[in-house]
Amino acid sequence: MGTSSIFHGPTKSNPLLPSDYNEGQEELQTILNQEPNNQDELNKVPVVTWATVKSDFSKYIKSKSNNRGGISLNSVARQYVRASGGTKTILARAKSGVGSGNALLGLFNSLVSVGLKQTLNDLQVQFKGKSVNELMSKLINVVSPNSVTKEDIVARIATQDALAQIYAYIERNEMDVNCLEKMPVDLVDMSMCTYLESYIWGLMLKDLKSRIEIYEMSPDKAEEIEKELRNYIKGKVEVEFNKDKTIFHKNPTESVAVLMEKCLKAIEGIV
Repeated sequence: MGTSSIFHGPTKSNPLLPSDYNEGQEELQTILNQEPNNQDELNKVPVVTWATVKSDFSKYIKSKSNNRGGISLNSVARQYVRASGGTKTILARAKSGVGSGNALLGLFNSLVSVGLKQTLNDLQVQFKGKSVNELMSKLINVVSPNSVTKEDIVARIATQDALAQIYAYIERNEMDVNCLEKMPVDLVDMSMCTYLESYIWGLMLKDLKSRIEIYEMSPDKAEEIEKELRNYIKGKVEVEFNKDKTIFHKNPTESVAVLMEKCLKAIEGIV
């Protein structure tokens, strides 16, 4: 995923995470009960089996190898969401995805509003005498501390990818970390979109990567297929974000879940 060499280190607690961050057992039913028309909406979506998704993705991979037409990536992604139970089900299970996203946005807002020193103090991050790489490592542990479930790991890698954008910004400012206090709005938006893109892509890849390993022997072509899937997700995130470019700033406590839902619905084919 391109940036893992920048970040490393042990997991620690995170005061920016919401109090209900830990996984629960009844989140799906709670969400379905919130809106009376949710079940009607789900009933309109055709049921897709995992066998169908994996079979079609295998066909897509084979078509890339022999340069023949086949199943579209749009169809594979749509069927993936539906086989996963639909947008509502994926969101209900995205505890780390939403939690780490909220923590990441909270970190950015804190850096701009109260400054680097106060933010690090609040997070109990000791930075004096440390390198920028070490700071990035500590921040990723703060934003995404869990690495227990596959979904935890996907959220952690998405956090890593998002903070890579911030690392590049620090590099452009001659490695002066104080520049974080003046992060432009566009950088925050881009980093948050990168987070969502990486998270949704990671969810799909963790369930479908085995198909690539089975049907594509060339490492270069396998990487190309992964990039194609990521670029497809990136396009969906960009389209949904461009519909409301103020989303991360007008309602930061709900924006990650709201935009994630919009992106998943777009992929699922729900208008």
